[in-house]
Amino acid sequence: MKKQLFAVLGCMCLALLVTAQTQAATSVSLKWSFAMGKPAGEDSDEMELSSPTIGADGTIYVGSTDGKVYALNPDGSKKWSFATGGGVWPRPMLGADGTIYMGSDKVYALNPDGSKKWSFATEHGVLTRAAIGADGTVYVGTGDQVYALKPDGSKKWSFATKGGEYSFPAVGPDGTIYVASPDKYFYALKPDGSKKWSFTTGDHNFWRPTIGADGTIYVGSSDKKLYALNPGGSQKWSFATKEAVYSTAIGADGTIYVASNDNYVYALNPDGSQKWSFATGGFVYAVPTIAADGTIYVGSGDKKVYALNRDGSQEWSFETGGAIWASPAIGADGTVYVASTDHRVYAIKPQRAKE
Repeated sequence: MKKQLFAVLGCMCLALLVTAQTQAATSVSLKWSFAMGKPAGEDSDEMELSSPTIGADGTIYVGSTDGKVYALNPDGSKKWSFATGGGVWPRPMLGADGTIYMGSDKVYALNPDGSKKWSFATEHGVLTRAAIGADGTVYVGTGDQVYALKPDGSKKWSFATKGGEYSFPAVGPDGTIYVASPDKYFYALKPDGSKKWSFTTGDHNFWRPTIGADGTIYVGSSDKKLYALNPGGSQKWSFATKEAVYSTAIGADGTIYVASNDNYVYALNPDGSQKWSFATGGFVYAVPTIAADGTIYVGSGDKKVYALNRDGSQEWSFETGGAIWASPAIGADGTVYVASTDHRVYAIKPQRAKE
């Protein structure tokens, strides 16, 4: 009887210890939040699509639908802001020299102190983030055009797609420019702007492509599929979800993480087979962010940012005041930064148990 009692007590103590460790490992706290302005005359639920970008000195750059890009100090105070002529939907991108590139009513290049370096007028507003080549060329998609701009802001070339309000460029390691377009085509362009090849999906292509270490190109489509393409443009495989596939990220081990409008995050093996899936309470629009330790961070339309372990289990979640359309960003100290449709940027600090 005593042995049985000790065994039960031992199990209870172990359970309490595991619970305490789990709670410590999964607890999070809010460091600060920063209020951005709301767009004039717009609904308070206007999307904030701009993901934060973190500079080498810890400065957090984020665009807002109020027409400004903000530079925030690590403590959440405002360093500076720059007003454009329209909403800043895309994520600000940083050049090797610290130049900040962003899209709005036109393409802007800012100096690290927030002053304007140059701007380039496009035919339509810029709704997607820029891609920067190894030689400093800036690639932006807008309307039915993809532009290649020199580092000084002058036009290098442009490529016409077959229509749409946005195009999503990405640059491969060999200098190939890959463009996802809402015209149902996925384009591969040579560095001189001429077409290398194109691939047809079943519907609009919503997000920039992702390129694997082996050269495989991954592109999601509103035909509910993720496509894996060989560098020559042939299809390697496809993976079907229940709704539009928005974006992908690739882990260090080659795992492909897929965000879908069916509220799920999927983890796929390099051969396209499913490893696991995780259900959130809303759409998953933006690219999942993968930390150095393999933790996957993802925002959802249910107002939460989730931290997932590599096996697909939930480590923690944090609820903001609005839907999350943008990707989280991870600071050097592990702080998670995310923008929400409540027009705030949140700095969230995970509290992990000591080993």
